Amino acid sequence: MPQSPDESPAPADLLRRIAELEAENARLAGAARKAGHDQAAMLRLAQEAGGICSWQWDVSTNALHWSESCQALHGMAPFEPPSFERWIGGVHPDDRPAVEAALQGTLAGGSDGWDIEFRYTRYDDGAERWLVGRGRVERDAADGRPLRMIGIGFDITERKDSEARQALLMRELDHRARNLLAVVQAALRLTPKDDPVEYARAVEGRINALARAHGMLAEARWSGSDLRALIAAELAPFLAAQRVALDGPPVMLPAHIAQPLAMAIHELATNAVKHGALAAGAGHIAIGWHLSGGAGGPPRLALRWAEAGGPPVTPPSRRGFGSRMLEATVRGQLGGGLALDWAAEGLRCALELPLDRRSEQSGF
Repeated sequence: MPQSPDESPAPADLLRRIAELEAENARLAGAARKAGHDQAAMLRLAQEAGGICSWQWDVSTNALHWSESCQALHGMAPFEPPSFERWIGGVHPDDRPAVEAALQGTLAGGSDGWDIEFRYTRYDDGAERWLVGRGRVERDAADGRPLRMIGIGFDITERKDSEARQALLMRELDHRARNLLAVVQAALRLTPKDDPVEYARAVEGRINALARAHGMLAEARWSGSDLRALIAAELAPFLAAQRVALDGPPVMLPAHIAQPLAMAIHELATNAVKHGALAAGAGHIAIGWHLSGGAGGPPRLALRWAEAGGPPVTPPSRRGFGSRMLEATVRGQLGGGLALDWAAEGLRCALELPLDRRSEQSGF
């Protein structure tokens, strides 16, 4: 029969119901704890994957609390308690005034957000890293006093290094372009113009020499060019016929030397084909090089070009175009030394070039 309104549940029913409610509450509490634990674990994984740390700074007590990822980011041991003084002490001295001024300006009400990039010296290995700090101020609702700041931090060193490399590359490319134009301008200015056909052929040959050197540099991402490969590119047909012999150790030429030196080799090769050892079937050229320097001084490249077996050599009565071009390239642009000896058995040319960056001149 249905229970009348004035009837009460039996004690056993009440106890059972209470037990059911307690079990349900325990289940819900356990689920909540598990969800909170899972959420915290997911947040920790997300921070670690993104290299992001989170922190909270109590402005009134100066107490600093942060995540384990912040300990790792700043190179501090997991058991070492963080503090504002400890953190600010790692900021690079040149960046510390700007960081402190930004913090004080934010707390004073200039903004509720703090966002700044700065260098930081890690405590464990002393490595200098670029970090970003971003925070938001929480204020007292009554008087606007800053109560605390909460925020994040992350490492942007790779981005900064990439930006620096890109800026350096852009400056380098700009310099290379201006330098190349100066070389082309010199070739145009110094090439004799009395014979249009010969003028066009000479200019084309010199530009091709530059293009070959440019291609080799581009393949090496402008890190430099192998000396043997550069010479071989200019004299490939004669190497195959064993009319040119190369002898020297491996030398990686700095990028700023490769193209002008290619022009110099091209001038010597052109002269040898027209008037020197390569103009006759029995002629040959020996090219040798070695490095000198040391004791704190920059390395220097000494290169010797020696022709033999060609037509009889007559010393020129005046300085010709080839000599002027060589001097403009070796002395004017590369800051090196040049000696030409019109010996009876064949031309001898001695080049000596400094291989450091300081040898680079502004042009012709």
